[in-house]
Amino acid sequence: MKKIILSIAMCMLAGSMMAQNDKAAAKAAAAAQKAAQKEAKSQMAEAQKIRDELYAKLEDKEHPLAEDEIISSSRKGLDLISKALKSGLVDQKKLGEAYKINADLAILPHNTCLQSAVDKMPFDTVFFYDNLFALTDALHNELKYTPEVKGEQGNQNYLKGKRLSLQQSADYYIYAAQFENDCKRFDRAIAAYDFALHYGEKYPEIASDLKLRVTPEQIAYYAYHSAHNGSIYDAMDKYYPLAVKFEEGALGVRQVRALSYLERGDTASWAGYIHDICIENPKDNVDNIQVLLSYYQNEGVDKMEKFADEVIAVDEEILIAQYAKGFIYFQAEKYDEALKWYEKCNKIDPTYYDAWYQAGLCKFREALALNTTISSIKNQTEAKKTLEQTKKLFGEAIPYFEKARECTPDQPQKWAYELKQCYSVIGESAKAAAMDALL
Repeated sequence: MKKIILSIAMCMLAGSMMAQNDKAAAKAAAAAQKAAQKEAKSQMAEAQKIRDELYAKLEDKEHPLAEDEIISSSRKGLDLISKALKSGLVDQKKLGEAYKINADLAILPHNTCLQSAVDKMPFDTVFFYDNLFALTDALHNELKYTPEVKGEQGNQNYLKGKRLSLQQSADYYIYAAQFENDCKRFDRAIAAYDFALHYGEKYPEIASDLKLRVTPEQIAYYAYHSAHNGSIYDAMDKYYPLAVKFEEGALGVRQVRALSYLERGDTASWAGYIHDICIENPKDNVDNIQVLLSYYQNEGVDKMEKFADEVIAVDEEILIAQYAKGFIYFQAEKYDEALKWYEKCNKIDPTYYDAWYQAGLCKFREALALNTTISSIKNQTEAKKTLEQTKKLFGEAIPYFEKARECTPDQPQKWAYELKQCYSVIGESAKAAAMDALL
């Protein structure tokens, strides 16, 4: 029984001690809270004092403030008001006033930095960037926590001015992004471009009146190139759909996208992308078509031919696609079919040396192939017929080679040998000798 009573007493004593500890902890917490509130109030008051002194000095035209004094004093005040606001201990009724102090302090160095940029003088671009975010956040929260007062003594015009300042600050994010891009801080540049792009969503109170100096497509274009400069490929993918709608830079956007796939080592995606833009608009992508035809040639002639057919189906006037078809048949020694495609090339561009030369080679190679069979023909009549046909084919090659000569008159190494052979076979020795002299 005594043991039970002792146990109960011990429990009661422990409970009493715990209660005392809880009270002490609560008292300490309350004291700490009160001290923190007092500190936040003091920080706000000191920031306000700095703000008031700065603006008073700015009114003194006889003794203008130096730029470094404006920036250093503003930064000191901003640090104090930022600490007060981040503590979460500023009185709810004082929040509008606190954010007004914040905005007033942020606008001074902001304008100072902008003036330095205009004057092409050096300034702290990192501070300008960070301060801009602080400025627009302060303007937004000042509007949020400042009650509107109507009437003659009201603040409607004042709040209207603050909304205008917040609205106009959107353009400064583009400047900040450009400064950061120039300094190769590409991630920060992208963040600023993105903020400008979604400014109306960030600050809906001014969304209906927002008018940026550049279009969303152009902002995305800037962000896209910053992402490429920084090899931030996921951001490139993000901004591409809007950036490519910026007409003035659309071609560059596509070129950079193709390049980025190669930079990533993703040739399959590169080929797929190039293929799609070529089929979408063959005329504006002739160089890309030529590059992709070479790529497909290495992958397999069947792929090369399929792509050439796709291009021709969209636009029959794409010379390089027609030439590719001729090349494919020529490689397969189907000279009659190859010649048809080379002649199509000649109709599209009569000055295209390669097509004229290859057309001549079709006849030339056919003649050479036929010539090798003559010695094995026992029937003299048939052998004579074959020889005449061979001469005829060499003769038919001449007009094509002569056209190639017209296209490149100063480069005899491109046609003189073949013409020499053809003229020799058909018995025009003088012309053959003339060609020989050019070699």
